Amino acid sequence: MDTKGERKNYIGNIIKWAMIIIALIVVYFWKQEDINAAFREMRHHPAWVSILCLLATLLHFATEGRIISNMTMYEERQMTWWEGLKCGLYCAFYKLISLGSLSGIAEVYYISKHDIDPGKSSGIVLVQYAYQKLGVTLIGLISFIGLYLAGIGSIMEYAKWCVLGTVVSLTIVTILLIASAWKKFADFGVAVINKILKKKPEKAKKLTDQIILFNESGRYFFQHKTLCVRVTLLKMLKMALWYSVASIVVHATFPETNVLIPIALMAVSNMIGGVMVAPAGVGTLEFVVSLLFVPLFGTTAATVVILYRFYSMVVPFFIGAIVFAFDKKREKPVEKAEE
Repeated sequence: MDTKGERKNYIGNIIKWAMIIIALIVVYFWKQEDINAAFREMRHHPAWVSILCLLATLLHFATEGRIISNMTMYEERQMTWWEGLKCGLYCAFYKLISLGSLSGIAEVYYISKHDIDPGKSSGIVLVQYAYQKLGVTLIGLISFIGLYLAGIGSIMEYAKWCVLGTVVSLTIVTILLIASAWKKFADFGVAVINKILKKKPEKAKKLTDQIILFNESGRYFFQHKTLCVRVTLLKMLKMALWYSVASIVVHATFPETNVLIPIALMAVSNMIGGVMVAPAGVGTLEFVVSLLFVPLFGTTAATVVILYRFYSMVVPFFIGAIVFAFDKKREKPVEKAEE
């Protein structure tokens, strides 16, 4: 018996569970006000509101699992939908405790555990980020045009700012797509960074390596046009599922409201909130939602933000903690015998 190995695994499990308990306690006290506010709001609504919001969150990550599986379909070993689902929840755990800074690293680690080269894993994550921005921008743009044509008051009032936010979002997405698909553009970016950071070679190398990897992965991905379209549509569906939380909450108070309007308003809010800085330190999403939702739905706008944050951040964190708790190190694959 490998007593030393068993002892090492035992100690490792103790450390892991200690980390999870500490993380849960920290997040609870850190987000206690948000969690309590969410539960207060839930008590004011029928049970079906909470059930549908939770279902929307689970379907969001089910779609994320499908995206990750699709992104690895041309590797030697494609991740399954179930593995992709767990990967998304695993990253949600890290996203909250690190304010998003470790979610990308966590995804690279989780993907590379499944017989996929770490370099390829990093490329997949970088390309995913570009298509995430593309999906958010496209659904936001379509929603803005639809709301404007429908004559929705808050959109008409802030049309200029919505257009500005749309232009900024489209610019960012365009730059990301060009950088991932055009080698000359990536080479130009590398040259500029090396020139700007010539006195900091280590930092310059780190950035240029990321650009080169992003470009190589992007060009490889673009070879499969059908996959590009499929992933973009899945990204839009994934975000629409979270945006549907707003529709569920609004419909509970204003049942006569078209269910698509709150979804479209939340899509525009996320698109604009992702590229702006709100005044007085107010959260960008909260600021934009208050502008677009309050004229139509009054104080229900606050409930929308509270429950949206709860189901998009807190709930995935707790489910992700379960995935993290039962995640095991993958054993090295046994080499196949030569035939």
